[in-house]
Amino acid sequence: MIKFFRRIRFELMEKNKTGKPALPAGRYLKYAIGEILLVVIGILIALQINNWNENRKTKKTELNLLNEVQINLEATLNEFKSDTIYNRQTIDYLNKIIYYIDTDLPYDKELDSAFATIPLWASPFAYTSAYKSIQDKGFDIIKNKDLKMNIQTMYDVTLNRLLIDVDKVEWTMSESTVNPFFTKHIRIINDGSLNKARPNNFESLKKNDEFINILNQLIRERTKSILYYRQAMNSIENLIDEISNELNLKDK
Repeated sequence: MIKFFRRIRFELMEKNKTGKPALPAGRYLKYAIGEILLVVIGILIALQINNWNENRKTKKTELNLLNEVQINLEATLNEFKSDTIYNRQTIDYLNKIIYYIDTDLPYDKELDSAFATIPLWASPFAYTSAYKSIQDKGFDIIKNKDLKMNIQTMYDVTLNRLLIDVDKVEWTMSESTVNPFFTKHIRIINDGSLNKARPNNFESLKKNDEFINILNQLIRERTKSILYYRQAMNSIENLIDEISNELNLKDK
C-alpha cells in the first residue's frame, strides 16, 4: 500500500523534473511532508486491515465455540433423557416390591428384575469439552454478556448440582446402606441377563423395617433427582435456543 502511494509521488516528481524548471526549497518541503503523510496513511490502513482480520478471527473462534457448546448441550440433554427414563423405571420396580409387601403377596418371578435394580441408578453425565475450551481461551471471547453468564451458570451451577450434589446422595446411600444390605439379603441370579436378583427370604424381608425404609428412601431420593433432572433439561433447552439465536445473528 505504501509502495503504491510512493510510486504515484515519484511519477509526479519525474513529470516536474522533465516538464518544469527545478522547484524551490519550499516546494520540496511540501513533497517531504506529503511523503510522511503517505507513510502515516499507509500505516493506519495496515493497522485497520490487521484489526479487521483479528476481529474476524475472534468472531470465527467465538462462533465455533458457541456451536461446540450447543452440540455438547444437545448430547447432554439426550443423556439426561435416558437417565430419567431409567431412574423412573427403577422407581416403578421399587414400588412394585412395596406393593407385594403391603398386600402380603407371595414372591413371584416378576420381582426378579425389580430386586436387581435396588442398587442401580443412572448417574448424570455432562459433555463439557466446549466449556473447558472457553475457560482456556477466556470468557471474554463470548461477546454477549447475558449469554456468557447463562453458559457459566449452566455449567458451574445447574449441571454441578446434578453431577455432584444429587449423584452424591445416591453414592452415599449405596456405600453406607444399600450395597451392604443387598449383599447380605439378596443374591444375583446368574442366568446371563445380569438384570435379575432374588431375596434369600422374601417373607422375612416383608417384616424387615430396615429393608422397607431403604426402599422408601430410594424412591424419595430418586423422585427428587428426577425433578432436578427436569429442571436442568428445561434450562438446557432454553440455553440451546439462546445460542441458536446468537449464532443466527452473528451469521448475518
